[in-house]
Amino acid sequence: MQASINTNSIVRAPHGIGSAFSRLAKPATLAAHWMRERSQRRQVINELDRLSDRELADIGLARGDIRSVFIGAAITGR
Repeated sequence: MQASINTNSIVRAPHGIGSAFSRLAKPATLAAHWMRERSQRRQVINELDRLSDRELADIGLARGDIRSVFIGAAITGR
């Protein structure tokens, strides 16, 4: 015995619902992306903060440069 589905009785979403959903989903996706990047930047800043002044100097940074480097990178998208 083979089961069949009557597709004529399926309620379909009105035209445009898919595009409305995608317009709503895009800001949520962008927000999630921003939050992930912010979390990653915060993690790197915390790791650099744990380095000694000597270790920072070895990689060409002073302690005061750490946040400004990341703020500049966030603004320029690098």
